[in-house]
Amino acid sequence: MNPSAETFTISTESLRDRRRNVLRGALLSLLLAILMVWANRRYPQTYNDVLLWSIVGFVFVANLVNAFRHIRYVRRVQDHRIEVYPGSIAFLTGGDRSELSFQDIAAVRVYRARGTIGHIQIQRTDHRGIRLEGYRDMERMAAVIKGRVPAAHWVDN
Repeated sequence: MNPSAETFTISTESLRDRRRNVLRGALLSLLLAILMVWANRRYPQTYNDVLLWSIVGFVFVANLVNAFRHIRYVRRVQDHRIEVYPGSIAFLTGGDRSELSFQDIAAVRVYRARGTIGHIQIQRTDHRGIRLEGYRDMERMAAVIKGRVPAAHWVDN
């Protein structure tokens, strides 16, 4: 870690919110499956077994994929950080490192929800985007990045 760099990591609040959303999705899926079982028992001609098992199967597979993606995300962000240097932004995850020069940034948009930063969207000159969200102290991150990009490239919504 370089002492001249500003370092940002994923916040525990963000991880907690993601976990809560995964659990909410699983609960709503369970309610949908229970509703389908009830409708199948009550109106078997309309809600036949094919419909029942296709919805239950889809809900099960979707939640399984969502759980695996969440577990993978949590495992990867444990050692993830962003370091903002005077000339570039470094993205570090485990042994992987990638850098984005501030000269390669076409635009930076800050999206706010209820007065706080929801996420920061960086558009590169090759029209690809990078979304920064869930980091500790997003206001400081925005201020540090704003000080390093031209004012014409900065949009704060």
